[in-house]
Amino acid sequence: MVLTFATLAAMSLPAAAAARTISYRGYTVKVPAGWPVFRLSTRSRTCVRFDRHAVYLGTPSTSERCPTDPLGRTEAILVSPLRPGSQAAVEPAGPSLLPSATATAASAGRSAARIVDPRDHVVITATWGRDPGLIRRALSIRSLRSSGAQFTVRRTPAAIARRRSTARHARTADGAQAMAASVASTPGGVFTGLGFDACQTPSQTTMTDWLQSPFLAAGVYIGGANMACSQPNLTAAWVAAQTEAGWHIIPIYVGLQAPANSCGCAPISTTEAAAQGSAAATDAVTSAEAIGIGPGNPIYDDMEAYDRTTTNTAAVLTYLGAWTATLHADGYLSGVYSSDSSGILDLVAQYGTTFPEPDDLWIANWNGAESTVDASVPATDWADNQRLHQYRGAHDDDYGGAELNIDSDYVDAATAAAGTGAGTTTVAAPAPPLAPSLTVTPTPNGTLEMTPSWSGQTDIRSWQLEGGNSPSSLTPIGRRVNASRTTPISVRNSYAYYQVLALASTGQTLGASTTTATPAHVAMFGESAYVPRQGQGGVPVACFESSSCLVTVKIRDGTRTISHTGPEPIAAGGGVAHFTLSGHWHKLIAGHKPLPVTITIASTLAGQASQAMKLVPYATTGPRPVQSGTPSAQIRLVGGIEFVSHGWSGGVLAACVSTTPCRASTTILAGGKVIARTNPELLGAGMVGYLHFSLTRQGHLLLAGTKSNQLSVGVEVSSQSGGADDGASASSVSVASGQVTLASY
Repeated sequence: MVLTFATLAAMSLPAAAAARTISYRGYTVKVPAGWPVFRLSTRSRTCVRFDRHAVYLGTPSTSERCPTDPLGRTEAILVSPLRPGSQAAVEPAGPSLLPSATATAASAGRSAARIVDPRDHVVITATWGRDPGLIRRALSIRSLRSSGAQFTVRRTPAAIARRRSTARHARTADGAQAMAASVASTPGGVFTGLGFDACQTPSQTTMTDWLQSPFLAAGVYIGGANMACSQPNLTAAWVAAQTEAGWHIIPIYVGLQAPANSCGCAPISTTEAAAQGSAAATDAVTSAEAIGIGPGNPIYDDMEAYDRTTTNTAAVLTYLGAWTATLHADGYLSGVYSSDSSGILDLVAQYGTTFPEPDDLWIANWNGAESTVDASVPATDWADNQRLHQYRGAHDDDYGGAELNIDSDYVDAATAAAGTGAGTTTVAAPAPPLAPSLTVTPTPNGTLEMTPSWSGQTDIRSWQLEGGNSPSSLTPIGRRVNASRTTPISVRNSYAYYQVLALASTGQTLGASTTTATPAHVAMFGESAYVPRQGQGGVPVACFESSSCLVTVKIRDGTRTISHTGPEPIAAGGGVAHFTLSGHWHKLIAGHKPLPVTITIASTLAGQASQAMKLVPYATTGPRPVQSGTPSAQIRLVGGIEFVSHGWSGGVLAACVSTTPCRASTTILAGGKVIARTNPELLGAGMVGYLHFSLTRQGHLLLAGTKSNQLSVGVEVSSQSGGADDGASASSVSVASGQVTLASY
């Protein structure tokens, strides 16, 4: 992976850079002094690209000289003359710059705007990545939201221009040329032969010159609000002209990328992947229709290379499955471009299952082979004229005196042309889904709510949930649930992946959902946060995102914020997040009953959770006794101080670190005598929770008789992993032990 212009620019831009003022036709912008300024003219071949900080003045040339390697979108500004006679506040944008109004919040956030200033007769196109405030300051506007007649922002799907490595390729000495096409191409028709793709759409003159080349297929980017290259040439007239000339068009839509990507590109959300894939397809259809490419044609999603982690794979497959299903519902063929070491492998793994397969596969493998054979794709998969192969990365080629920076492709698949494919004028209603779906929704208290569904399927009698920490090793969770239930199914296990089976009355499996990754989230446990007379209070929390995390705590009494902490580390398996109150609030809580508040915990990577809790006062004196803990293979103690209501009932805070639920029995000893012993309680796999106990009369008297209100005790938690209630058989027993402090409140 390489750092892109957008990434480098974001890293290098100083927080308080010196500014410079640039004027064009009376309109001024103020940008950091280090930004380059490009003045465009009719002869200029400067590439107007939005992956680097820059100001462009003038109208982009129809003969831009663009590389194929730009990727991502950052802060950049293009100021162009307003076309004579234009009365609209916002001029129509090309399909590659701003998306249609059908793009939704699910597809991405706002990242581009077009403003018209009739007074100075200019139209301003502005893009941004991580610093929209810089654009607001540069254009002297208060907001990048819609602002009256002179300013409109469209919601944009996150999109990016394809990353390419750079290479130089000289023309062959003999200047070999191919026969010019003489037959018009057809919508959705299969083309077999050589093709190319370039960041910018070539001009009509260049396309005519390149009829002398060996290429007769051309990849063009039709959508993506973060595309790095502008597309002044891409119009319905251009598509119609190339169709008539015999060019076979390969429409490319650069959508959201894998959740973890090295380019800083807008990622797929692990919780909204299906909605985002569907929104991207809807927007791609609108963009295709705007340039005359109707139903029956293919559209190819560009999914750049990614690390095949479980999170990336699950999100990408969910996104692409929704992309394909939505394109099919709109009458289009679905294509996917990706690397043969990431996206292609993940799609191959789903071939022949209930996964919505794309119609055509575009394999990126720069091995120089002019064929569609690839070791990563079995010969029987996508075997019916359904493959493209990008066999060479970025290089320069020149035909008829027109030079382009291109990638080379061998094509044996469906391509596009102006118009509508045969038999697709009327689009049939989408067929019922071939498999059930499962939505996994975390709640603030650590519970996961599972919502299975399968529209159109009437034979389902029950659902069986399955979970595990690997997509390939799922086991049943709990008992079967009657399919007539309309409320979500609550699960108190924290597995990384879940699936649901739809079962008939005979117990036969009718279908299985795709594996759903659990969204990263934070949670808090119990109903109370305990506050001493002096010092820090604490709330039990856990992050379900990684081995450890940083969290902040915010506490509100109504609309008043009474505590807001900075980030503090929480160990894997959960811990106690501490907070500080002012003297006023300490006194208020100490002198009254528990105070109802709203506590919000937040993590940069796992979002936030809010829950109503009570701040409960307690009092101790003197130093706290020594505390220690020895975890077992299945369970560990989380808290060092355990709170006991009126000296009788309390809870031991523990975490089940087993891959199956823990059945935990608690024993508390003081002076070698047992003062509490519990029956087994179920604690979900990967979960934090309280193991409740009641003290014996002797234990109560021991705690009540302490002057410091602190009783040092030994705790043993005997844990048996698994259990019939959670679909797992009983297994080994292990014991976690430690020395903790009991405090009465």
